Amino acid sequence: MIIILILSISIILLISYVFHLKTQIKSIGKQLENISEGKTEKKIDISLLDKDIEYLAGNINRNINYQRQLRIDVLRNEQKLKDSIANISHDLRTPLTSIIGYLQLLEKSELSENQREKINILKKKSEILQNLITSFFEITIIENDSVHINLEKINLNNILSDALLHNIISFKQAGIEPIFDLPNTTIFVESDKMILQRIIQNLISNMLKYSSSYVNISLAQKEHVELSFANKVADPKKIDVNLLFQKFYTADRSRSSGSTGLGLSIVKLLAEKINAKAVAEIEDDILTLKIVF
Repeated sequence: MIIILILSISIILLISYVFHLKTQIKSIGKQLENISEGKTEKKIDISLLDKDIEYLAGNINRNINYQRQLRIDVLRNEQKLKDSIANISHDLRTPLTSIIGYLQLLEKSELSENQREKINILKKKSEILQNLITSFFEITIIENDSVHINLEKINLNNILSDALLHNIISFKQAGIEPIFDLPNTTIFVESDKMILQRIIQNLISNMLKYSSSYVNISLAQKEHVELSFANKVADPKKIDVNLLFQKFYTADRSRSSGSTGLGLSIVKLLAEKINAKAVAEIEDDILTLKIVF
């Protein structure tokens, strides 16, 4: 009888221990889930006094501390890299501007055809380098949240019309007759005027660089306000729309066009600053880049 009683008590204690152990494991799992989702930065807390559970929780907490410090170090090094790029870009802009200025002066002097051709090559390469340095500097400033945002009610029809008028000569020089599809009604958006102008100019510059025929620029108000820039592309299979807005991505792997692969990345970052979204779509041989408000 006593043996049965002892066995019964032992079984009850064992069941109770297993129950509390299972509850503690669930609690640890839930705490880990909250930590991984960024809901808390607290260390793992245990209520069951068990040597193995304490050892497990201790190892998990040490790993959490290590991962946290690793993230801090990565962010710190990333910030140092951004600051270095911004400083180097800034330091290179002044002498490069001087070089381009001297090349422009040389162009006006008496030169042989061979010399003029070499000066022209130097000037083009210098301008490509200047564009790259400026893009590096600009994207670093944007990522560092150093851009002042002034949100106001903006007439999008006027902003777009001004940009199209400003680029009409560039379209003619490129042999492109763009189609402008603007609504009769005025569309207003809450945005930053200078940032919006830069976004539109970057998208038009992208069209001028990569399109040789069909170009369509449109503005429409559907479920959202959509500003669209569509153009025909030579080889749509080379374009990955999922990568278009990533830094340094270019469909021209050889970069023979002089592309930095930063223009559309800047568009995406600036769009996010004004609570808009940059979207890329491709259908047949027509690439459409949209800013959705």
